[in-house]
Amino acid sequence: MQRKRVVSEVAAAAVLMAVAVTSTACSSSGTAGSSGDIGKPAAAPGGDARAQGLTLLAKMTAPQAVAVSSKAVSSKQSAKVHLTLTMPTLSETLDGTVGFGAALKMDTTMSMKAGTGSDPQVAAGLSQMGTMGVRMLDSVAYMEMGKNPQIAAALQGKTWVKLDFANLDQIPALKSMSFVKDVTKNTNPAAKLDTLLAAPDLKMVGTEQHNGVQTLHYSGTVSLDDMLKASAAGTGMTQQDLDDARTAMQKAGVTKTGYDVWVDGGDLPVEVKFSEDTSAGAVSGDLTYSDWGTPVSVTAPPADQTVDFVKLMNGLKG
Repeated sequence: MQRKRVVSEVAAAAVLMAVAVTSTACSSSGTAGSSGDIGKPAAAPGGDARAQGLTLLAKMTAPQAVAVSSKAVSSKQSAKVHLTLTMPTLSETLDGTVGFGAALKMDTTMSMKAGTGSDPQVAAGLSQMGTMGVRMLDSVAYMEMGKNPQIAAALQGKTWVKLDFANLDQIPALKSMSFVKDVTKNTNPAAKLDTLLAAPDLKMVGTEQHNGVQTLHYSGTVSLDDMLKASAAGTGMTQQDLDDARTAMQKAGVTKTGYDVWVDGGDLPVEVKFSEDTSAGAVSGDLTYSDWGTPVSVTAPPADQTVDFVKLMNGLKG
């Protein structure tokens, strides 16, 4: 029926964005820790250590500086993250804390907005979702969808939808994203920096004041082939995952991704932006990091308040 179709599409859109944002915020592409043994001399005692840090970075080649930043990021276990992700049919904003340790942890909130040309009823459904909680514990995501009246009715009074990334290939609407299931193996945000190291045109753009912080700006463009080669090195992605990722990206018309990163005097990224053209239109992401090392505490919602996403979608068939 029409109502079930709309609820199903709204729920699928919300989960698709949750999958996309989780893989983006946690840098599931690329390879963490591939920066080798490149080191940076310690700043001299006294004075402004961050200013000295920038001076030392500026003396390096762009690949050396980005590798130093990657190494610094790899030593951190958590950060506060602000992400905006814009796609042709959907856009979203995410805020919260993310833990990059042995087990992925996320405690965030997310809001979504339908793009131009979207089904008006689906757009209204996403608007009614408001700001929803998104939690992640290892490979399991929990999404607070109960604020939408129609989805709340389908949840029969429950509030949270549960999705195990390991089961993505069992969900027709998300099967093309099944390669993301290894996101928990690749949570270090250094991955995006290491992906940037594959850019043949990697360069330092200059010194810039960014988000109130003095930074060095680096940029480069990575081809699809080079991105997948980077992903193959040490991420835990299987050859099938890589093949699936290539197929999905080629189907979407993606041939390359542009990256910009701003690094502070402590060698840590303040912001990472990426953009790519697809057959449906432009896709862009903007990740802002702060409070590296901040504590992250995440608790799964009560079991009696959660509904498995697969069961929800099966209940909406017909």
